[in-house]
Amino acid sequence: MKKFTKKAISILLCATTASAMLIGCQKDSGSKSEGGGKTESLDVWMPPLSENQDDKEIWEKILAPFEEENNVEVNIEIVPWGNYEEKYLTGVTSGEGPDVGYMYMEMLGDFIDMGAVEPLDDYLTDKDKDNFLYLDNGVIDGKQYCMPMIVGNVIVMCYNKDILAANGITEVPANCTWDQFIEICQKIKVGADGSSEVYPLVQRWGNPSMSTLNASFYPYLWQSGGSIFNEEGTALTIDSEAGKEALQFLYDLRFTYHILPDVVTSLTNDDCISYFCEGKTAFVEMESSSTVQFDDAGLNWGFITSLTNQEKGTFIASDSLVLMSNAENKDLAYKLMQFMLSGSSMTTYHESAQFAPIGKDEEYHDNPAFESVYEEDGDYLHSLSPAKGNSKISDSLYKNLQLMIMGEISPDDVINESVSYAETILNE
Repeated sequence: MKKFTKKAISILLCATTASAMLIGCQKDSGSKSEGGGKTESLDVWMPPLSENQDDKEIWEKILAPFEEENNVEVNIEIVPWGNYEEKYLTGVTSGEGPDVGYMYMEMLGDFIDMGAVEPLDDYLTDKDKDNFLYLDNGVIDGKQYCMPMIVGNVIVMCYNKDILAANGITEVPANCTWDQFIEICQKIKVGADGSSEVYPLVQRWGNPSMSTLNASFYPYLWQSGGSIFNEEGTALTIDSEAGKEALQFLYDLRFTYHILPDVVTSLTNDDCISYFCEGKTAFVEMESSSTVQFDDAGLNWGFITSLTNQEKGTFIASDSLVLMSNAENKDLAYKLMQFMLSGSSMTTYHESAQFAPIGKDEEYHDNPAFESVYEEDGDYLHSLSPAKGNSKISDSLYKNLQLMIMGEISPDDVINESVSYAETILNE
């Protein structure tokens, strides 16, 4: 886990057994003849990040000048989140993966172990080093394996001011403790109209993606002073006192205080957004980029950075572009990465996907409401670490937490099952 310092954040205003299969599976970047000349091709795999899910069209527009200038055809494929890592694993092991990819920290370690990701140290220019703000986040085991593209999208605790007012609640303290939060939630009985049914808090435990951990478990762990892995990345540490405290708090929200309703077992992230926009819940944990939908819905809403136990703590993304080892023309592929991350490209991209700038050559275009989070609470913003087997371990933890939320296992069971599985993976 990387913890973002105030100094760093203020600038804001990847199955080892498959390694052998990579040998001799270098991807042909492809070319086609046009008018007597050859046009190379580069494949780029990206996730859906834009507000209107039109990422392919956005990137095609952004990359058109690059294609013309470099006589290259860039093929953008938008990979759904539901099978994101599986798509990469299949592509890499078959030699049909992309030249340039987008990876989040949980998956990166395994693909590095496979030899699927190319170190960038020999490609970085002095200009790159001076311009890009978060290159340190892409250094793993002393090598520059990736170039951060999405640094931000902090998860905050959002609340509906009208619902709170209808229940006699005048404020949510900036340093709202767990006990204060429980007390506030227990007062919430009616919706903003004073009569409709409303939930105090909803969470996304029906999500197919383990990203729910970033919103609804890891923050409680960090707030308790804990960490996901030890510093060496060799052990899952949710069996610490902090981990036990975080698990018990989540369990109590569901079964002791009944703040989390039964419906959370089936809710996805989109469902939680809809519930909040429709005035069906007073609180929701949400990525900053998604809050534009709250404004579009005309909500009277506010937020705090996070709840407070021993300290504050919440998740911040640190997702990156990577140069795949099977790219045939690595120089051209890296040039494409530079273009994609340039200030002009990011300015256009951030018109449809609100994220903070990652270079000095772009102004701050993210929601100004969140500037204070980065400036004042930078010490409490955490990203994830690329530990070996992170994705498998996190997926196991997520499934165990889902069982706990459904009432099928206890917090102790979550710890025992998750830690035992992690030991198996980490000791392979």
